[in-house]
Amino acid sequence: MIISEIFLIYTFLLVVPVYGQGNWILKGRILDNVSGKGIPHVSVVSKDSKAATITDSLGNFNLGLKAGEQLVTFSSVGYFSKNQRITYREILSGLEINLFPEIRQLQELTVKEKAPDENVQSSQMSVTKLDMKNLKNIPVVFGEVDVIKALTLQPGVSTVGEGTAGFNVRGGRTDQNLVLLDGAPLFNTSHLLGFLSNVNADAIRDVTLYKGDIPASYGGRLSSLLAINTRSGNKERINLTTGVGLMTASLMADGPITKNKKLTFLAGGRIAYPNFLIKRFPAPTNENRAFFFDINGRLSYEFSPNSIVSATVYNSKDSFKFPGDTTYGWRSTTARINWNKLLTSALSFQIGAIMSRYKFFLDGIAPTNEYEFISGINQYDGHLKLLWSPLPAHKIETGLSITRYGLSPGNLSPVSGSNVTTINLEKEQALEEAIYFSDEWNPVRWLSMNAGIRYVNFNNVGPGTVYQYQTGISRSAESITDTLSYRKGKKIAGFGGFEPRLSLRINAGKTSSFKMSYTKTRQYIHLISNTTAISPVDFWKLADNFVPPQISTQIAAGYFRNFQDNMFETSVEVYSKKLQNLVEYKNGANLLLNKTLETDLLSTRGKAYGVEFSIQKTKGIITGLISYTYSRTFVRVNSAFPSDQINKGDWFPSTVDRPNNISISTQWKWGRGWTFGTNFVYTTGRPLTFPDGTYHLNDVVVEDYSLRNKDRIPDYHRMDISFTNDTRKKIDQKRYAIWSFSFYNVYARKNPYSVYFKQSGTRLVSYRLSVFGTIIPSINWKYYF
Repeated sequence: MIISEIFLIYTFLLVVPVYGQGNWILKGRILDNVSGKGIPHVSVVSKDSKAATITDSLGNFNLGLKAGEQLVTFSSVGYFSKNQRITYREILSGLEINLFPEIRQLQELTVKEKAPDENVQSSQMSVTKLDMKNLKNIPVVFGEVDVIKALTLQPGVSTVGEGTAGFNVRGGRTDQNLVLLDGAPLFNTSHLLGFLSNVNADAIRDVTLYKGDIPASYGGRLSSLLAINTRSGNKERINLTTGVGLMTASLMADGPITKNKKLTFLAGGRIAYPNFLIKRFPAPTNENRAFFFDINGRLSYEFSPNSIVSATVYNSKDSFKFPGDTTYGWRSTTARINWNKLLTSALSFQIGAIMSRYKFFLDGIAPTNEYEFISGINQYDGHLKLLWSPLPAHKIETGLSITRYGLSPGNLSPVSGSNVTTINLEKEQALEEAIYFSDEWNPVRWLSMNAGIRYVNFNNVGPGTVYQYQTGISRSAESITDTLSYRKGKKIAGFGGFEPRLSLRINAGKTSSFKMSYTKTRQYIHLISNTTAISPVDFWKLADNFVPPQISTQIAAGYFRNFQDNMFETSVEVYSKKLQNLVEYKNGANLLLNKTLETDLLSTRGKAYGVEFSIQKTKGIITGLISYTYSRTFVRVNSAFPSDQINKGDWFPSTVDRPNNISISTQWKWGRGWTFGTNFVYTTGRPLTFPDGTYHLNDVVVEDYSLRNKDRIPDYHRMDISFTNDTRKKIDQKRYAIWSFSFYNVYARKNPYSVYFKQSGTRLVSYRLSVFGTIIPSINWKYYF
């Protein structure tokens, strides 16, 4: 009710004349001086008129100005800022500004907002942006630039441990993050079971993480949106980049294809040779084998400065063998085609289609027990987006999308001569339609509001089989009373609802502001897993009558302030989330190849809250970021059936509950191209369930577990250092190299990832499992020409 009243008030205010509008409108376009492409999200500011705006996806902008000469500033991350004095008479047919890429000796840390004071002036909060040009200064394991690892240094972002796939945002689970590569969803973001992220940093243009204030144009996940966009090819010349490290080698090329420079390309990839390092580990792991590759491609054609078509592709494959009789493999493939068209100076549209496929393969190779297991998910999407700026104070965005899901929970097939029995689970299908509307309104310089609403209609459709269970007792295979069959396209279950979004920024002076946000989201697909992190044998499931959509409602507020001409950026944010219909599992649940999976799943309530502090220094010889997060996440299963209750129906810590998270990252420019980087990370140990006793059954000692997640592994902490050398001597140098030397976990702490127990005679003995129990040195070389 409150949200509907807010929207009614906002709709009324929308038609009220806006005070502070300029006497004339400056229209123009911002271009990359090297590639000639329009630059999106450039900050355009006139302090004389107290007006500001940002460019759209094509680099176009409209800015209301007062009469007389104006000093306008154009700035964006990764580019040198530009100041230009402008008068009305000088601008007759539109302004064109070229910005030069910033390649100074790596003087920022990793993350900063688009303009020097964008963290204060933007209406959005809970947003993190990575500067790709500076990621190479962060110490990382194996020396490979890693987007996901860089994000975990930010407040509110964590993982459950070293060598784990995925990441957790504000107490959310890994499947609650929507990860988009050029708009196409990635269902697995890692190589080598989580040691490296699966997107080549050389191909990436920008990375933005929305931790709560998710734009209305996106939906389908509860916790966050991670948008990764690849860069366009250079319009002027062919560029080549090659790199070699201890584990991977890469090659990337981009440039023009046609003489008129309207068609450009980007293509490249990475290949791994980790077996070289694996053989250097102790004997228990020398049977391991691993391999991966990934490739990126992009074509862009510019029909005119106001009309651009682009197509992107991505493909990756992993394979892994543990000691024993099993091999693993998984493959991700995405493709997207997109058309951006500027119809008028105030109206543009974007139309496109995407495809994303993820498949997992598991092969048993033991004699007489040979088998092949396959599971996967496919998603196809078409969308239309309109961007309209009827007045300088308004930026309206609206659009719609249609999505089709196809899931294969798992098929097990024996190889010839095997004793394995064939098991084929039914495939799942769904159709989803979404429509949204949002408006960013800046009535005066000190106030801005971004209001949006999204409506989604989701239908789980046949063919499919649905079991009916006896009422009044816990669901089990023995309580099935009937079986319903649905033909192709027949609706099995339907869900939908409105998802309002609202954010507000109020300036408290030139260098500080207060921000608030409200976000409601729904998630219609679930990752079924009995581990705390994404693992290869996890699989996806669509919402149905037994497993309803997950729902999240998040409220956040924050204070942002900059000091000393934006040299220091500080912020504090608090948030609270209420979660419904989370998926938990019964004790002893059987998840893989279970035809009656719903009998082992439980619907759970959740709650999360926390506070995030951040201090960042963005200028000077020494730059850095200090962040601290205190967060708690709890879940509750209060079933009417005692056998389904967990911890007697009381609240208990979620598997991702890690209350204290501290990260300190610094970079020190030594001169002559050298930069010294450090990381220090500390987190509370994650919850685990330890046995609290044993009993004897037929002369066998059996472990007894009572309360779930009652215990914790020891706290985690480590320090990393790196030395980076950029051989460039001048700003326009075409050929140069970057050397990176890093030392991960310099004091060789044996951080436990998990604790397991083993019977030793009459005693139960505990053991700690560490992923990296020693220092990991690495070297990496990149050459640009």
